[in-house]
Amino acid sequence: MRTAGIIAEYNPFHRGHEYQIQYTKEKLGADYVIIAMSGDYVQRGTPALLAKHARADMALRCGADLVLELPVSVCTASAEAFAMGGVSLLDGLGVVDLLCFGSESGEISALKELAEILVEEPEKYKTLLRNFLSQGLSFPAARSQALTEYFKNPRNFSGDDFDGVLTPLFNEVTRILNTPNNILGIEYCKALLRLGSSIRPVTVRREGMGYHDTLASNNLSDLRFDPTSDTDSDSDFPSACAIRKLICGTDKNGGKYSDHTGYDILASQIPSDAFDIFKKVLSSGEFLTEDALNSILSYCLLQKNVSELASFLDVSENLAQRIVNQKNLLQGFLQSASVLKTKELTQTRIQRALLHIILGIHQVPDNVPYARVLGFRRESSSLLKEIKTNSCIPVITKLADAPSLLDCQAQELLKETTFASNLYGSLIAQKSGRKFIHEYEKQIIII
Repeated sequence: MRTAGIIAEYNPFHRGHEYQIQYTKEKLGADYVIIAMSGDYVQRGTPALLAKHARADMALRCGADLVLELPVSVCTASAEAFAMGGVSLLDGLGVVDLLCFGSESGEISALKELAEILVEEPEKYKTLLRNFLSQGLSFPAARSQALTEYFKNPRNFSGDDFDGVLTPLFNEVTRILNTPNNILGIEYCKALLRLGSSIRPVTVRREGMGYHDTLASNNLSDLRFDPTSDTDSDSDFPSACAIRKLICGTDKNGGKYSDHTGYDILASQIPSDAFDIFKKVLSSGEFLTEDALNSILSYCLLQKNVSELASFLDVSENLAQRIVNQKNLLQGFLQSASVLKTKELTQTRIQRALLHIILGIHQVPDNVPYARVLGFRRESSSLLKEIKTNSCIPVITKLADAPSLLDCQAQELLKETTFASNLYGSLIAQKSGRKFIHEYEKQIIII
């Protein structure tokens, strides 16, 4: 049995995600694909557009065999902590052979080599990093510059003494570190190294739209999808960001999509096996945007002083002081993040910090200590049996069983995640007018 893992948000699930699952089975020879998926909140520091059970259902209908939930503090953490959480969950199952992830590079050797340097931190690299940080560069910029200089010639480079020999990776470093999926891929490789995991990383080149591109009706004829092709050059996939913007009602020029045009475009970007679920959620209004957090954020910020704010994950004392000083100017979730962002702190980083204040998140675990099942395919039930035999972490299929399976620390992590999901569910209920369903009453998705 060959089993592959994918760490994902599926915010929302689209054709590119379906392609990755198919690629993992057809090209990499995986018998089963396990998804470690973000729950009701995502790494950009916002609620997921669709609830986790809907997204898990879409993934299962499009080829995934098992979907597990990442704890809320992991799926809203930095790239490094997000990657470590996802990898530790998959590693703890004891059955995963491959970790498949998308990247702009498509070359695993380069990502692994960069990860090795970042894990080992040779003295020459650390010296370069300190020098660039002392020049006032942000950490990502300083790291990129330090790695670029290091790969001129890591063996012979010392201070200003450079013998003119460039390594093959020298010209690639800046390009690799300027793209989000490459950066996350490096973090996955780092996590595997730090855990001493036997899981082998494999990357598939990310094709199609860039992360911030949007969808428009005039480019639909250019979209192609051929999962049986030997190359990916003819495949063009949407970005999750583009789909979210479409659902929120604006095209790339700020214009409004009509419902008819919007559904036509979405139908071409969401896999047919998953589109009925997607359309049902949209038509019933059971989806969330950042605006849903506006009033809650105001309430939370009015309650807290600087020291209380600084206790939350991703909230430094400087940021806490800035929040208090700017309190009268903060009017909504996205607006507040925009007001608070600085040269050193991006809006996404601020959004994560504000979300952690709302959800009461103070820390992120080094490893995920349990595997909570959101859904699985009946035909893959043997995979669950294999996991229960080999896993070194408890597998939770019913939340009511958690107290007998988890230690106190793991129970607190699950409690934190359950609270966050109940808040999400209550916001959905208020928005759509449907009945609130407590997390403990939700059923596993089985197809």
